[in-house]
Amino acid sequence: MPRVRLLLVMIVSLGTVIFSASSFAQVYKWVDAQGKIHYTDTPPMPEVAKSVETKKAQGNVIESDAQPFATKIAAEKFPVSLYTFAGCGDLCDKAKALLDKRGIPYATKSTEEDKEALKKLTGDSQIPVLVVGNKTPRRGFEESAWNSLLDEAGYPKSNPLANMRKPTPNNSATQP
Repeated sequence: MPRVRLLLVMIVSLGTVIFSASSFAQVYKWVDAQGKIHYTDTPPMPEVAKSVETKKAQGNVIESDAQPFATKIAAEKFPVSLYTFAGCGDLCDKAKALLDKRGIPYATKSTEEDKEALKKLTGDSQIPVLVVGNKTPRRGFEESAWNSLLDEAGYPKSNPLANMRKPTPNNSATQP
């Protein structure tokens, strides 16, 4: 009986290896003289094919974006920037926490050049300042006002991916 079981395990293992190896096969895409496109697992004869492309077969995987669709669309139309500088303290921490909680991708503006840009934008350097696309910047942190501005721009009220992983700030967002 143990021999039968061992033989069965070996057969199943060998079958698994053979069938899984075929999933890594190359695929050849080629065009014949009449312009017809062919996909095969063997290369065509050189005199038959006009052009040949070799493609590595990929696994059957569904790729998804790191952001929910609504967040992605809102970020394209209304990129978010948060102006915050050293010494801001609790208000800036609360501002960042709100954006992180909602899963908002944002660029942090905190350099001396950013401070000068903020003065040109708002007339002073009071922080934190939230800039959402081309909308009027919000100075100081007031959660309800910031939520209203983000809602108006189309950002989701909550982060649907909150349980999956913490969002990271997008430092490459364009400056409004």
